[in-house]
Amino acid sequence: MHEIDLARAPATLSDCDREPIHMPGAILPHGVMLVLDSQSMTVLQVAGDTQGLFDLAGAALIGAGIEAIFPAAAAARVRQLCADQNIAKPRHLLDPLLRVIADRPVDASVHRTGDLLVIEFEPAEIAEPYASDPLSAVQEMIEGFAASPSIADLCQKAAERVRRVAKYDRVMVYRFMADASGWVIAEARRPDMPPFLDLHYPATDIPQQARALYLQNWLRLITQVDYEPAPLQPRLNPRTGKGLDMSQAILRDVSPIHRQYLRNMGIEASMSISIIVEDRLWGLIACHHDSPRRLPRHLRAVCELFGAMFSLQLEACERTEMFGARLTSRKTLQTLMLNLAGVEDYALGLTQHSPDLLDYIQAGTHGPDGERSGGVAVFVDGNLTVLGKTPTPDQMTALTAWLTGYMAEFEGILATDRLGEIWPPARKFAATCSGLLVISVSREPSDFIMWFRPELVETTLWGGNPEKTASVGDDGVTLIPRKSFAAWQQTVRGRAMPWTTSETDAAFDLRVSLLEVVLRRIKAAAAARERAYDRDKLLMAELDHRVKNTLANIQSLVNQASRSAQSLTGFVEGLDGRIQSMAKAHSLLTQSRWEGVSIEGLLREELEPYCESGVGVAFTGTEIILTPKAALALSLVVHELATNAAKFGAFSVADGRVGVDWRLRTDGGVTLVWTESRGPPVAVPSRRGFGSSLIERALALETGGEAIVRYEPSGVICEIGLPAHSVVEASFRPAIAVLRPPEPAVLPAPLPPRPRVLVVEDSIFVIMALETMCEKLGWDMIGPATRVADGLRLARDETFDAALLDVNLDGDMSWDIAALLTARGIPFAFGTGYDVNNILPAEFAGTPIFSKPFRMIEVERQMGLLLAQGALLAQAGTD
Repeated sequence: MHEIDLARAPATLSDCDREPIHMPGAILPHGVMLVLDSQSMTVLQVAGDTQGLFDLAGAALIGAGIEAIFPAAAAARVRQLCADQNIAKPRHLLDPLLRVIADRPVDASVHRTGDLLVIEFEPAEIAEPYASDPLSAVQEMIEGFAASPSIADLCQKAAERVRRVAKYDRVMVYRFMADASGWVIAEARRPDMPPFLDLHYPATDIPQQARALYLQNWLRLITQVDYEPAPLQPRLNPRTGKGLDMSQAILRDVSPIHRQYLRNMGIEASMSISIIVEDRLWGLIACHHDSPRRLPRHLRAVCELFGAMFSLQLEACERTEMFGARLTSRKTLQTLMLNLAGVEDYALGLTQHSPDLLDYIQAGTHGPDGERSGGVAVFVDGNLTVLGKTPTPDQMTALTAWLTGYMAEFEGILATDRLGEIWPPARKFAATCSGLLVISVSREPSDFIMWFRPELVETTLWGGNPEKTASVGDDGVTLIPRKSFAAWQQTVRGRAMPWTTSETDAAFDLRVSLLEVVLRRIKAAAAARERAYDRDKLLMAELDHRVKNTLANIQSLVNQASRSAQSLTGFVEGLDGRIQSMAKAHSLLTQSRWEGVSIEGLLREELEPYCESGVGVAFTGTEIILTPKAALALSLVVHELATNAAKFGAFSVADGRVGVDWRLRTDGGVTLVWTESRGPPVAVPSRRGFGSSLIERALALETGGEAIVRYEPSGVICEIGLPAHSVVEASFRPAIAVLRPPEPAVLPAPLPPRPRVLVVEDSIFVIMALETMCEKLGWDMIGPATRVADGLRLARDETFDAALLDVNLDGDMSWDIAALLTARGIPFAFGTGYDVNNILPAEFAGTPIFSKPFRMIEVERQMGLLLAQGALLAQAGTD
């Protein structure tokens, strides 16, 4: 049993937050892990059933090269992956014929951690369903998702589809709530099992570091609870003396505390699929089995891909529901404002007409007799106008006096579902006002509209007592997770039903509208709002149309690519590349407000990444802006040409060259010619893949254009024609460019001996990338600070040479930190995903800016220049 020092504190499952579960030093015993030096490809450490899979003792493998383990073709594949691709995450070698011993098929995966290469082996289950055609399982699982009318329906379908394919006894969709507790919102189970649907589980059931790993890994599998871990031999890396980071390892040993937790639940095997929405852990698809269950590798890959696609669909469904609520709110607001036309007292106009403020934002529930349980009050110039159930006038007068000072800290709006916790006097009238939503309706916060929600005596079904999280074993040290999983009812007093984002957005809209209404100008403002409503409706309809079109395009890419893909790995890589190409074109269109994209800009976005390897790219043409539809189609074609060139053509060798020339035809259309040279000899392919079909058909079907590909011995030539209606505008300003690798930075001064860089950033993934960069370059990272207050403290108290500031830190702008650095004379750069032309204050004009997502080579170059600049300033100061 894992031991945690509890000498100074009672045991709780929060102690699990300190357990280094990413470095267990052992693996699941049914597989084999080899840890290799990524340069020499020799084995440094080994763990697992080497005798069963390889007919060799583990000690015999240490020091062996990869060719001594893998067949020649597989060894070459691993070397190619290690040399050519980013394999920080496991890359599956899904080959049902892979053997190390002739009669024992195995599955394998490979990933890199630091300077090490980790290869994991498991027995292959080639007779399992979908083993020969895993893509059909993905298609079966996602069928009909786009037609789901609600999030609940979508989650229920997901639970049923995963259970049908993965064959677990129970599959649940488990959603994380605002307080980090979990809620089972969908379930598919064996009929004889007790239901877990609608149960809640405490936040401590899933420790923080486990949640972090769920964000890194889409899937986590436990084949059986009771096993003897297979330790790494030797336990520490013989060259570094450090333990192995197994964050990405598929066979990583499971925390003993978590295994005991599963025993207490009566579970023998489990699998978790992450649900990630907008870079946050939205929830899990949790699978349970009451007997050992070893899911074959190909089905795990299917479930992992399903998790990613389900997350995208869930995000789209959430946005659709949000847009619907927003549109309904705007419609009601429009009517509210129209009712105010000609009304002198807008407090009466908002409470005595239909719809009223309680129709606009529901502050409570409706009883059987239609009576409302919540209320609203309008406080203007010291006068109260009320509707529904509210506190007494004296209580509301005291509340507004407190709000007058308190609201000065907010942007005119405050929402809480537990008023008594931030203003204790409210506990006396919690029955009518535990929840408060308030907007100020004057320039100074003294006039308010307040919605009141009554105390919700909330009965929640907990899977076990949320307060009884753990106990201590007989030895007085060992932590044992709780055993009670019976439904536990928890009553919460002093709290109301939380306000939703849609409700707070509606309150903000009302505040903006009321601030625009100035006495006799109500009628004119109402007409303007009606036009704004029509524009919003059109915008939402257009956004809904584009979201659905994008989902339809992705669905089509999945279906078409799956037909021609030779493997699941190839399918995933091809699909990812095409979606990335669409995303780049969408970013360019967003910058132009969806009015069009220049051919030059599109080509730069697609082709500049290939120049970092030294390949030359040159293009010439006139300034031509394409329509959004034509730009998206052309971006896919250019992506396919570039991908093909990287695999077989000019981009595959250092001396390769690509030229792109385009011109405006006399009929108003465009001719573009792609020419490759100095690459490997080219021959006509024997098989037409999806990429070839996409090149020839995308332009024809989307724009009425054409693309003709010729396979000349000297290189591929593709001639593309676009009709006149694909062009938004054109001029004869020449666009002549040669794309080259970025020039190495010429530093104006030598860097400090060990530079120190302050990092102010709130994204864990960006922080990790910057940590890796600093470690590689021998720099010290100060921080990171993830909040403005922490950034100000470090900027004031620490010693460092340069800084990198995220513009927006969880909603707070970093201008104060930048001003402090300016006063100290320390050079810095901003990092942001915003269009900085719209938000950067004038005093910071000219500051270096890194646009997200970062290109780390550019960050290294620019930060080196800043450090050198800082060294010059420091030298000048001493002189």
